[in-house]
Amino acid sequence: MKKLLIPILFLLFPISFSCEELLTTQLSDDEIVEGLKAALDIGLDNSVATASVQDGYLKHEIIKILLPPEVKALQDKIQNESISLFNGVVNIQYADIMSAYVLLAPNISIDPFEELIVAMNKGAENAADKALPIFGNAIVNMSISDGLSILQGDSTAATDYFYTNTNTALITAFQPDVKNALDQTKANGIYQDLVGFLNFQYEFNYLLGTQTLKVSDYINLSLPATLDEYATQKATDGLFHLVGEEEKKIRKDPFAWASDIIAKVFGSIEAQGG
Repeated sequence: MKKLLIPILFLLFPISFSCEELLTTQLSDDEIVEGLKAALDIGLDNSVATASVQDGYLKHEIIKILLPPEVKALQDKIQNESISLFNGVVNIQYADIMSAYVLLAPNISIDPFEELIVAMNKGAENAADKALPIFGNAIVNMSISDGLSILQGDSTAATDYFYTNTNTALITAFQPDVKNALDQTKANGIYQDLVGFLNFQYEFNYLLGTQTLKVSDYINLSLPATLDEYATQKATDGLFHLVGEEEKKIRKDPFAWASDIIAKVFGSIEAQGG
């Protein structure tokens, strides 16, 4: 038994020494930046993998893309309100007008609002893997002069810094991919039909005659011309949220990753606030 203890202790000693060294060695600025970039790189890889699977956005409670506020207002009005005509003699539900419109619109059917949500989220899912090189280049080119303060920051400090300093450029670069994906899932077509509802002229019978009303005369809402900017921002926000969750995991257990620089930087005394 004593003979076995000697080689076991010999094997354990370098591991203990290595961890201790990581916790006491002073990090250089370059090492801190390298570690932060490595963490963001891993976070982005894992986040894109999560978002780009089937229903990666749609079935994720936090990153699911919901209706733009103006479109949600239209949905609420259609579902809950009506038009009162001839001093209240005639009341026409907006839901009935929408049902008549759906029969004529080429891109929508039973529930255009739910169809739009599904199509937007599918579009974000399809575009997610296109974000990898765009976001990756932003990480490579990122210069962090205040790397130590980010390392010692809160659980998503690196992700937050990345978002603040790259979001505008990433939106511009990512938007064409999101637009193409929205076209493929027919989200843009569905949306254009919803916008067209405001110009719909609804015919109804009153006192044995045909009357016509135009929806926009009763619904005063200004809808965005396209979904492209909104969907791109939401798709990007979703990816950043996932990257932040990955950063939390790395900070919690830096030695669980197959990366020497991550283990050294996030396992260091500086990362613990020392």
